[in-house]
Amino acid sequence: MKRIVFLIFVMLTIVSINLFSQELDPLLKLLIEKKVLTEDEAVSVQKEYDKKKSEEKEATKKVVAEETKNFKSVSDALKGLKIGGTYFLSYQNGTQFDATQEDAKKSYNKFVLKRGYLDVRKEITPYLAVRFTPDITLDSSGDYKLRMKFLYADFHYKGNSYFSNPHFEVGMIHFPWFDMEENINIYRMQDSHFLDRLGLAQTADVGMLFGVNFGEPLSKDYQERVSKAYPGKWGSFEIGIYNGGGYTANEKNTNKVLASRISFRPIPNHLPGLQFHLFGVTGKGNVADNLRYDKDGIFKNRKIYPDWKLLAFITTYQHPWFNIVGQYFEGEGNLSGNLYYTPSNYVPQLVSAEDIFKSCSNKGYSFFTDVKLGEKKKWSIMGRFDYFDPDTKDILIITNSEDVQKRYIYGVAYKIYQNNIVLFDYQRLTHSRYFKADEKIPNEDRWQLTLQIKF
Repeated sequence: MKRIVFLIFVMLTIVSINLFSQELDPLLKLLIEKKVLTEDEAVSVQKEYDKKKSEEKEATKKVVAEETKNFKSVSDALKGLKIGGTYFLSYQNGTQFDATQEDAKKSYNKFVLKRGYLDVRKEITPYLAVRFTPDITLDSSGDYKLRMKFLYADFHYKGNSYFSNPHFEVGMIHFPWFDMEENINIYRMQDSHFLDRLGLAQTADVGMLFGVNFGEPLSKDYQERVSKAYPGKWGSFEIGIYNGGGYTANEKNTNKVLASRISFRPIPNHLPGLQFHLFGVTGKGNVADNLRYDKDGIFKNRKIYPDWKLLAFITTYQHPWFNIVGQYFEGEGNLSGNLYYTPSNYVPQLVSAEDIFKSCSNKGYSFFTDVKLGEKKKWSIMGRFDYFDPDTKDILIITNSEDVQKRYIYGVAYKIYQNNIVLFDYQRLTHSRYFKADEKIPNEDRWQLTLQIKF
């Protein structure tokens, strides 16, 4: 009998332990003490509460997991995304040629928004990136409008020790040479660089381009102290095929323009900043395929389809304290197709009829340098000289339509922070052409203060 009683006591103890093995809520314990609830009822309430709490916890986990997934999607979308901007904010005071004025000069005094890049770049995969860069432009009516400067896909690869960083661009892309020039002469804020300003080529166009560096990249020390652009030990190469109208004009014909640049570092171990470049363009000016002269005379119905050819020899030197760019070119015509001999240039016995509607042969040269000052290189002085002869055959001079131009630029710059710069410069443009029998086009002078914002 005693054994039976003992077994019953053990079983009751086990059941009690199971019932109260789960800690009751303090409020339920209080209700038991006040005899509002029995122990069984309290345990039942506790179980229901724990079940509901567990369900809520699982639901919360699902919500957190979903939000984490969404956040990861946003994070993946932002990975490799870079958004930047480049703005040129300028004040100008000067004179320009205007034959209607008594002294043939028209004064101006104005603030100008010269550039307004929004630069968006995205690394989609380790071998594919894209770039989207709209810019502002001031049209003839004085209205600022948005236009596209770059929009392309860039396929790239690390390469090897012989050919490093090969890349292939397609879309509205770089035109060879100008991107390299802007990494040496950083004062694009002053105005367009030499060949671009003359209208002989533009910095971007629709097409496709292949580029590669020769040899392994230069040391990180050189790239940090001097330049990271096109750092191939022995140089670099680019070749592209384009519509030919540039990024500011529609394609007007079926011709495609071929452009290329090859750069060579002759002694990279001793003078890594010294490079020799060859830049060339061949194609047709951007005029319609079927454009013909429609006025009566010996030239009626003659086709107007001028060549566009350019060959430039360039030497550059980059150093932590100074930079030098020297350029010389010879060419025929220009990208817009409006630099050719017209019927008004025809003079019997002096000018051959065969030369009419052919591209004008031209040449020119430019020299640029800047020198950094001060221990922190915050200050710098810069200078540039451009020379352009639009007609080396001297056909235009016969009819007083040749204008040999010389441009002088001097400036002082202060680096606020990284690529944020203030530039104060003076520019003079001289002409050889007479706009009257005894009067040359007067000099055009300009003072300019420009703030470059870049991030």
